[in-house]
Amino acid sequence: MKNTTKEIPIFFASDDNYVPLLATAIKSLLSNASKNYMYKIYVLTTSISQDKREKIVKMATENSTIEFISLTAELDKLRHLFKLRDYYSQETYYRFFIPNLFPKYKKIIYLDCDIIVKGDISELYNIDLGNNYVAAAPEEVFILHPNWLNYPRGALGIEPEDYFNAGVMLLNTERMLKDKIAEKFVALAEKYTFRIVQDEDYLNVLLRDHKMILPLDWNKTAFKNDAYDDKNLKIIHYKIIWRPWHYENVLYENLFWFYAKQTDFYLDLKDKLAAYDDAAKQKDKDMFEWFVAATKEDAESPNSYRLTHKKVMKEGGFFIRKLSKISKLKKVSKLIGIKGHRSVYGSRKK
Repeated sequence: MKNTTKEIPIFFASDDNYVPLLATAIKSLLSNASKNYMYKIYVLTTSISQDKREKIVKMATENSTIEFISLTAELDKLRHLFKLRDYYSQETYYRFFIPNLFPKYKKIIYLDCDIIVKGDISELYNIDLGNNYVAAAPEEVFILHPNWLNYPRGALGIEPEDYFNAGVMLLNTERMLKDKIAEKFVALAEKYTFRIVQDEDYLNVLLRDHKMILPLDWNKTAFKNDAYDDKNLKIIHYKIIWRPWHYENVLYENLFWFYAKQTDFYLDLKDKLAAYDDAAKQKDKDMFEWFVAATKEDAESPNSYRLTHKKVMKEGGFFIRKLSKISKLKKVSKLIGIKGHRSVYGSRKK
């Protein structure tokens, strides 16, 4: 492959448990991607075992590379900021730091592991971001309950159709780095905790004034939406209870298993499905009930971000200056000490 071939940088974040999904997502992405580009795939992690890394690396094609970026003990300096709930892991917050870790890129694609890429990912990368921080599709699950529709408006001051899902994003990392979005996240997380969608809420409030909302084609949740025509479907997102490795009869499950079967983790995923018992499913139902109640509470709370964000952001600005003075923090990458922690790198020809 010539060095002049245009590179498309794509980032995932995963722990050991999500590796079977990561493998399935990468397989689908590379199977449907244009051959006219070199795909540089990076996986941010702290906990993926060496044997699993090697299996993922073997999936690289003649026009792709796969590299693991190990965020090790240094991340403890920020770990207190990562508010976790349910199926969330600390890896979901790593996307905030990509601009600082990879300043050589002007824009990148970020993808969750629980997806299938049905379309050509280069089409997403080639969207003109203009002066926007992010291009992403709206959060579709809000349509399923009135409380969920009211949540972004009441709690955050963002209309539901303008609230984006952070599982598939084209990011203007050049502008995010220039405008210190990672530092602003650190400052805001010190001052305010979102309990509903957590990292996604932070991204929406920090990037709200410079975003591009994409068609749902680029991030369709795996449930039936009568208002959506899937003829131009590009990316499927298997989240919450619409997960083929937990439930049967999930929309688009055939596509998921088609690509899963082509990885070294197919049997692991089948085992996950068989092991997901009534107790686990009841836990999902309980989570849904909590989510319905909590979104209503937060939308109506006098302490909501919508009602307090001016004060929070003013104090947050002070915190950024204070943090910079105390730690001499010019880039978050210095704080987490990323240098020297790149691990298994893979590139092979078919």
